[in-house]
Amino acid sequence: MKNYLYLVFLTTALISCTSKPKKEDIVKLNGYWEIEKVVFPDGNKKAYQVNEFIDYISLKNLIGIRQKIAPQLDGTFLRGALQDKIRVIDSAGGYFLKTNSKFTKWEEKVISVSEDELVLENETKITYYYKKFIPYDKRK
Repeated sequence: MKNYLYLVFLTTALISCTSKPKKEDIVKLNGYWEIEKVVFPDGNKKAYQVNEFIDYISLKNLIGIRQKIAPQLDGTFLRGALQDKIRVIDSAGGYFLKTNSKFTKWEEKVISVSEDELVLENETKITYYYKKFIPYDKRK
């Protein structure tokens, strides 16, 4: 009986840790995102102190674009010509960003998204942590 209770507790804990974001939170993907760190499957981490490029995501009805842009000191952005097409897929396992670029395709699971933070995990279990980008001219 004691082992059964441990199993129930462990299962409940695992399910609560892997719950998918709420549907209404998916619109929070829209905006400018700056990478903070990457965590690899083996536990190694890479922190990013300064980012020359940030990600811009624009979605409407779960379809949109993702683009690398370069923020400027005056609050403007330099945009490249390449825009990746993205779709948000709702499945039982969570929400996924399916990205099609001119050169490749990939998929990332939305682990969490809020007004200020975004966490994505790719197919190889590499986890990307982003924070909402604040333009340089608005930082205190």
